[in-house]
Amino acid sequence: MWHCPLCQHPLSQQGKTWRCDHRHSFDEAKSGYLNLLPVQHKNSKQPGDDKTMLNARRCFHDGEGYLPLMQSITSHIIQHTQSAQWPVFNLYDAGCGEGSYLGIIQHALKSADIEAVAWGSDIAKHAVDIAAKRFKSCHFAVASSTRLPVADQSLQTVLQVFAPGHAAEYARVIAEGGLCIMVDPGPNHLWEIKQAIYDAPRQHEDKDVVMPGFDLVAKDALSFPIDFSNAAMRQALMEMTPYYWRLPQDKAQSLVDADFTVTADFVIRVFKRQ
Repeated sequence: MWHCPLCQHPLSQQGKTWRCDHRHSFDEAKSGYLNLLPVQHKNSKQPGDDKTMLNARRCFHDGEGYLPLMQSITSHIIQHTQSAQWPVFNLYDAGCGEGSYLGIIQHALKSADIEAVAWGSDIAKHAVDIAAKRFKSCHFAVASSTRLPVADQSLQTVLQVFAPGHAAEYARVIAEGGLCIMVDPGPNHLWEIKQAIYDAPRQHEDKDVVMPGFDLVAKDALSFPIDFSNAAMRQALMEMTPYYWRLPQDKAQSLVDADFTVTADFVIRVFKRQ
């Protein structure tokens, strides 16, 4: 499945090393992921989210804070692929972060009798490392979303959740009839936090998304109150957002300690490959 990021030829596994026929080789990390992000494709020394934000995201997802979103994504996959006849169902998360969406959705699909082979990549090495340690049934690599290390038309569904994407790259890797599911913040996402921080908070803009070669088959708004199971989960939500880090420490902590409802609001777009 994995392809060489230098020459785009398939990689084959030989023990803990993966090689292409051009003799480029990549060693598997102890946790099981591959680093397929060449240094010349990096924009910084340590690209992607930092460890604190990633660990906060893991804690929040462990508390099932965005479970309704994951359930909605799963329903869309089942609805729009149930009539397709593919010998293998490859599910790919482009910008997988710490792996929660991919791992949880793969498990939910299995419960619906859909055996998905799950693959994920992220530009942040630490994100991929903790994803690989947690979700052993998934395959992970460090890679750029603009250069996915997979073959043409090899994927049946690609997820892009709060991550940058590349329409031309999705058109290359998604098979005919396959899906690209994009999730963006809705107008009122985390609105109560914004109100507490800004004098004049602004709603998220719902911008049009152009996907040449795809049909938009669904666009849904999903909104729900976040059910905090404990104080650590509220702390995690704050730490995984940029708002928290822009505040003085005392004001940030006062938001964590405050008792108010927080709204999760999303826009889900489902595109189908023509």
